[in-house]
Amino acid sequence: MLGVDVVIVVTGGSGFIGAHLCERLLDDGYGVRVVDIVPPKSGTKAEFARVSVLDAARLTKILSGAEGVVHLAALIDVSASVSDPFSDFSVNAAGTMNVLEAARHAGVKKLAFASSAAVYGEPVRLPVDEEHPTAPLSPYGAAKLAAERYVLLYNSLYGMENTALRLFNVYGEGQNASSPYSGVITKFANAISEGSRPMIFGDGEQTRDFVHVDDVCDAFVRAIEGQGCSSPLNIASGVETSVRELLETMCGICGADFSPTYMPERKGEIARSVADIKLARKRIGYAPRMALSQGLRELLEAKGGARSIFRPKK
Repeated sequence: MLGVDVVIVVTGGSGFIGAHLCERLLDDGYGVRVVDIVPPKSGTKAEFARVSVLDAARLTKILSGAEGVVHLAALIDVSASVSDPFSDFSVNAAGTMNVLEAARHAGVKKLAFASSAAVYGEPVRLPVDEEHPTAPLSPYGAAKLAAERYVLLYNSLYGMENTALRLFNVYGEGQNASSPYSGVITKFANAISEGSRPMIFGDGEQTRDFVHVDDVCDAFVRAIEGQGCSSPLNIASGVETSVRELLETMCGICGADFSPTYMPERKGEIARSVADIKLARKRIGYAPRMALSQGLRELLEAKGGARSIFRPKK
């Protein structure tokens, strides 16, 4: 730990990952300053500055006196990036440049950046390691790739200690069903809760690497407390799970019948994905702890409230 009362700035700190990360940092004794265009949830002890990452001048003032920055702020809708690539570039690439320049001019040496597995495109081999070819399939992935290269370039050019984390399918409590990362989990939970039939697109054999938000937060803390890394790092569970297997697990936890509605396969969907996480283990000591079954149980219990989502098995 860098020290009690050391301030960490979290851009996008009001979002799904950001809210969890801010709580983790506060629990660890850090001072936290949230930079976002929407306020964080009520009751948080974090400072809040309503600032866009497009506002370069104000960012430098906000970052003054901070020890490190975790840069999460981004547009994350892949479909929207296809329909409006310039807006996506402005926030995800140029916005990252603004944060980097603000950090440099404010004397902040450490920045941890939320990149994405979208930089890889369709995997040509599994598991996907950091030396896998990068071939983004969307402006979102292209902007993330450009941004992470600038993040790491600042290490050699300006003596910063930055780290770029390529996040795979992050899930956990508080996630929106429209999330391009793991909205499928929230959609399945909603369907089970409502007693309706969850929808599976294609045959359900497409796979993803689901990683719990608590493990992702741990990776960001380790990155911001470290000495920087010259290579991007995969942050995932390292476990390949099919969509069908995911729903079967969730139904088993809730005692619900497995009775999905199968829909036509979606065009452009990646068939399989799973990460090699050895480099992150080596460089920052990252070790995911939350098994998918346990993470899903906690998420479903939180969503169920008075356990309405849970039904006795027939």
